[in-house]
Amino acid sequence: MFEVTPDDISRALDTYLPELDSEETRDRLHGKLLRDLSAPDTAGDPDPRDFPAPAAYDPALDAKGQMEDYFRHHVLAWTEGVEAKVSASPQVAADGSVFADFVATQSGRVAWLMTRTLLEVLYERRARGELEGDDPQERYASFRRWTNSAQGHGALLAENPHLFRTAREQVRTAASHLLHVLSEVERNRGLLDERIPGVVPGSRITTVALGQGDTHNGGRTVARVVFDDGGQVVHKPRPMEAEAGYHGFVGWMNERLGTDLRTLAVLPCGDEGFVEYVSTGTWDSGTEEYFARIGRLTGILYLLKAVDIHYENVVTSDRGPVVVDTETLLTPRMAEEPAEGEGSAWRHAVRTLKDSVVTIGVLPLVMKPNGADTGIDVGVIGYAQGQQSPYRNIRFRNPGRDDMFAELASAVASEANANPSVSQNAPLPVTEQRDILKRELRRVLLHARDHRQEVAGAIGRFLGGARFRFLNNATLFYMQLLRMATHPDALRDRLVRTAVLHRTALRPDTAAEVGDDETRQLLRGDVPYFTYTADSRDLEAVDRTVLREAFAESGLESTLARLAGLDTAEVERQLTLVDFTFVDKLPREWETTGFTPRGARRGQDPKPGRNRFLAEAVRIGDALVDGMIVGKDGSHPATWIAPVVMGAEENQWSPGVLAFDLYSGTPGIALVLAGLARETGDTRYRNAALKVIDPLEARLKDGTLAELRASVGGMSGLSGTLYCLDTARRLLGTPGAMTPGERADLIVKAAGPGGATDFLSGTTGALAACMALHRYSVNEDDRKRTAAAAASIVALGPEAFGVDTATARATEYLGYAHGAAGVAPWLIEYGTVFGDEGIRDLGVRAMRAVADAYDETDRDWPREWSGEEANRAYGWCHGAPGLLMGAVSAVRHVPDAFPRDRLARLAELTLERGFGNNTTYCHGDLGTAEAVLLAERTVPGLVGEEVTADLYPRLFTEVLERYDTRAAGKYAFSNSLMLGQAGIAWSLLRHLDPRTYPSVLRLS
Repeated sequence: MFEVTPDDISRALDTYLPELDSEETRDRLHGKLLRDLSAPDTAGDPDPRDFPAPAAYDPALDAKGQMEDYFRHHVLAWTEGVEAKVSASPQVAADGSVFADFVATQSGRVAWLMTRTLLEVLYERRARGELEGDDPQERYASFRRWTNSAQGHGALLAENPHLFRTAREQVRTAASHLLHVLSEVERNRGLLDERIPGVVPGSRITTVALGQGDTHNGGRTVARVVFDDGGQVVHKPRPMEAEAGYHGFVGWMNERLGTDLRTLAVLPCGDEGFVEYVSTGTWDSGTEEYFARIGRLTGILYLLKAVDIHYENVVTSDRGPVVVDTETLLTPRMAEEPAEGEGSAWRHAVRTLKDSVVTIGVLPLVMKPNGADTGIDVGVIGYAQGQQSPYRNIRFRNPGRDDMFAELASAVASEANANPSVSQNAPLPVTEQRDILKRELRRVLLHARDHRQEVAGAIGRFLGGARFRFLNNATLFYMQLLRMATHPDALRDRLVRTAVLHRTALRPDTAAEVGDDETRQLLRGDVPYFTYTADSRDLEAVDRTVLREAFAESGLESTLARLAGLDTAEVERQLTLVDFTFVDKLPREWETTGFTPRGARRGQDPKPGRNRFLAEAVRIGDALVDGMIVGKDGSHPATWIAPVVMGAEENQWSPGVLAFDLYSGTPGIALVLAGLARETGDTRYRNAALKVIDPLEARLKDGTLAELRASVGGMSGLSGTLYCLDTARRLLGTPGAMTPGERADLIVKAAGPGGATDFLSGTTGALAACMALHRYSVNEDDRKRTAAAAASIVALGPEAFGVDTATARATEYLGYAHGAAGVAPWLIEYGTVFGDEGIRDLGVRAMRAVADAYDETDRDWPREWSGEEANRAYGWCHGAPGLLMGAVSAVRHVPDAFPRDRLARLAELTLERGFGNNTTYCHGDLGTAEAVLLAERTVPGLVGEEVTADLYPRLFTEVLERYDTRAAGKYAFSNSLMLGQAGIAWSLLRHLDPRTYPSVLRLS
């Protein structure tokens, strides 16, 4: 008898859904779980006759030490009589391996379910000293003798009834499906011989590969049927009108475009059917033609509102790429209740991205779970073997030993794929691949624009009566939940299992009915499967209507609306998004600028004057204004769609909507627009800046902008955003919704112990922002409040700044953005401004610790305190330029805070190695130039006026001017302050008037 109390459910929700912050959703789930789990469990105790014990343990059958014999025994026990039925099928070859292959596959699936539980029992028996033997191998054998004994088998069955019943049901369902596939081949053999290439009259089946994809609708999977002559065909357990209609539409488009994209033969058979099998092969007709075909394919899929056409769903053969899974076409949008932010620019931008070529899956597409440092590219032309996957897999270590264990280990993408990826086609430059693809994509879309009625009619004719799949969540998410449900606690405890599988409720925009049905299907062991017909707004599962009027419009209506809106401007928007998807694939060597600080002016180009500098800043500003996305609800900030950084080390980029940080978000762009408004008097820039600043500040004041809670830092967090708003307000001459003192109070509320400590994302950035707010405050109340805020942050103690008081080393890095060179100057400045000698001295010690980290072997500084010689860097964020900036900032207040000879060496390293890497503020020429110019102003002669006098004008003419039109690297496509075009514009304004336009690298 299973009993559960309300307190039990509350504890389970706290444990297994800790992220759930909606009280309404929590209350609903609490009531649902209480009702569901109060119903009696009718399964009862397992009948031992249904689960016969294995034969005595034979080590020869367990050669790998992974209990294969144990799982095979159960599969055979649960499929008694199946082998005879398989052999009796007239479609099966006498020497085929259909049943043997089935047993092998199912043994692996049973292992996936049972191994973690068996290992837990192994650990418990070892801990109790119940295993015999002198070494790990002997004790493992002892355990296996026990599992196969009547006593051991009885104990396992009694303690894990749900596990054994689930495994048996899974195997029996698969066996039933196998027999069904064989019967379908027999029933439709004449039509298969006639219509499906690869099926030859008289051939017989040698094997059936089940599990070609996920299990849905009661354990049914796609099956690949292999014949004795080598021919193959694919059976799909779902209606095939979508497959037939898609390939019919492609054929129709081929006729009109004069193209020959491959199509497949399809045989619908009621609620299921067969499709031609595609063997992977080498494409030998040239890289140019391959990417041309990808462009055409992308265009057709865009017209059909396709999603989820990732690398597993497209196969390349010697006849080119072809889509082999077309169940996700004519994708409708879920109907949503009006909610906060419905009319926001951010929501509009997100929908724009979702309704674009980006989400089809053919182009490079990085998927990254929340909290992961890296993602994986699942795009047809983006996927490549060897990628580090952010998703972890269960791996079993120490097989055949009593210390065998399961671990969640990082995985590397190892699945072979014949689709030529962008990164694998070096002979044809990435930009040429992209431009060929864009050319053919444009061709398809313009044809549809010019023949709108014909195309609309063809879509309705080929696909108007088809049924499609709706993906509410990524399959990987469902697979993670099913994996979690194989934990021994989940398999033994109905409450744990049910709570874990209700994690579907964590997605806030999922209707309760849909989330509940997701859990219902997961509890059966299936990946949830929802469908809709092209002309309906209802969402269905195989056995029920899940939600009526689930969609805002039917799939066909939505697709025809896209076609109706396909004008020239929309075509160009889609082509721009193609550019953004390719940014991740642009070679790193294309980022280099080749700039050297001591070179002579190139050619006859005269030294640029003010008008030329300003004209370039205006050109960039115009592009920023043109790209701005403004929502219907002006109480939300405007935003932009652009390539955004996905990986921790800027190693992955993907099209996205900008966030609210100074580093790469909307505030940095608004700051540039405010500067242009001041410099030019143009109201376009002023109005555009205020569309970000006004609503952003209002939402920060009333606490409704949750996105900035994660970080308090001076670049990636709240402090940098508030500094940006304050600076923009001063430039525009408007007071805004908050005073400097109120902004500082917000920073103090967000800062606290235990978080990040550095300048970029942590407490040091909070102190820097408060000091900047204090510096620019003009009335006494604001000066007092900003000073008190800075004091509150300092009062958090040295550990809040990552300072070890024994060694004076701050954080694990030495550089400015993340390390000691960014921490020490702000402690020194605070101590100097407010007369706190203790804090000033701590900062001086921290700065001198940086100086002492100098490595005599190569006369350089390490990136980390660990001091590995190879670990050197040359940017503002890490390395000599940032160290130089920190050191000269320190000696402004305490002249001996950094030895002069070490200061000179930093200047030398910065000049030698800090330029030419890329354009950016963060780790490129803009940041290095800022450090060099500051060094010469602070310590005259340190760099030399002969270098600094012409440094920026040369950088402008040789690198910065029209950079986005003459460079091909990723930073040419970024519009962010620290990594892209906005940074170039700000540097131009700062060059024109450094007192008015402060350094964003130092917040001063």
